[in-house]
Amino acid sequence: MQSLQGIRVLDLSRVLAGPYCTMVLGDLGADVIKVESPEGDETRGWGPPFAAGESAYYLCINRNKRSIVVDFKTEDGRAILHRLIKQSDVLVENFRPGTLARFALDFESASVINPNLIYCSITGFGQTGPLRDKPGYDFMIQAMGGLMSFTGEPDGEPMKVGVAVADLFAGQNAVIAILAALQARTLTGKGQHLDISLFDSQLGMLANVASNYLISGKLPKRHGNAHPNIVPYQSFQASDGWFAIAVGNDRQFARLCDLLGRPELGMDERFATNSARVQNREEIIVLLADIFRMASVAEWLGKLEEAEIPCGPINTFEQVFSMPQVREREMLVEMEHPTIRALPLVGSPLKMSATPVEYRLPPPLMGEHTEEILTTLLGYSNEKIMELRKDGCVT
Repeated sequence: MQSLQGIRVLDLSRVLAGPYCTMVLGDLGADVIKVESPEGDETRGWGPPFAAGESAYYLCINRNKRSIVVDFKTEDGRAILHRLIKQSDVLVENFRPGTLARFALDFESASVINPNLIYCSITGFGQTGPLRDKPGYDFMIQAMGGLMSFTGEPDGEPMKVGVAVADLFAGQNAVIAILAALQARTLTGKGQHLDISLFDSQLGMLANVASNYLISGKLPKRHGNAHPNIVPYQSFQASDGWFAIAVGNDRQFARLCDLLGRPELGMDERFATNSARVQNREEIIVLLADIFRMASVAEWLGKLEEAEIPCGPINTFEQVFSMPQVREREMLVEMEHPTIRALPLVGSPLKMSATPVEYRLPPPLMGEHTEEILTTLLGYSNEKIMELRKDGCVT
């Protein structure tokens, strides 16, 4: 048994936030039907790299789904989607506000077809507000949502995060909202409209940095790899490379000073408490940086770990995916794909003892399950399917 066994998700989304959301739901056991237009999900072409014609980008967020290609600009295509809506528990879409209303696929129309439907819209700025019609892409959301203003080196340009976190934040928030709405439906018997935006999600993840500003009125500064509220909590250069250290309290700092042969630093009023170290950040970091350059990464990590001071190497992907921890936690999985054969994927971080995630279906080929869905789920005859294919309504 899986947590979402028996739940059907109609996925009208594409690119990253929506597909990430529906993949998580699929990992948890939901039957996810990925509906693509005849042009297909844009990410299918976002490469290189490609594997047997499938982009790595597309492959990373589309497992545990079945694919059907439907042109919902046609009357027959809309009829197919309306029948799928009637049989679904959740619908996820990421079109601009108002777009799907033109095809009677908006929340109001869908809720008439299926009052129990949980309808999740993921957009750049939400269904309301002066920016509702503005397209939203992760990079611009990181810029407009404030994240880039405090990311990067102090004397460098504002920087985005290396992964599309605004999209992924929104995808995770969509999962949370859908799970909450499913629980609410057990109490009320009714579905609802979920309005998730990348912009809101980005702001929600500003966390302590936003709180620092709201409380103090002071704009956050860029600290590179350092932390605005904790010192030392950053990367340092050893004699042969870089490593990370995360001193989370004053006891750990005192142990660090003893380890470095400078116990007096732990008793110095400028550095004895974290708040003092934050105020005197430059002085203590210069002192520590000079010491750390005197030995190798491996030497420092060995000593720091022995002293139980949080630290770690700055790994390349090659090093990450060769770690025994990754294998033991099943964070690297392999799925059998119809054209790629052995497909490596990052595993699910959701570890559940009674209802574990399962990797049932590899990322589907475009339209791979069109006929299966039309026949077994909707009851279309072979003759009708041939007619729909001839008209270009399905692929």
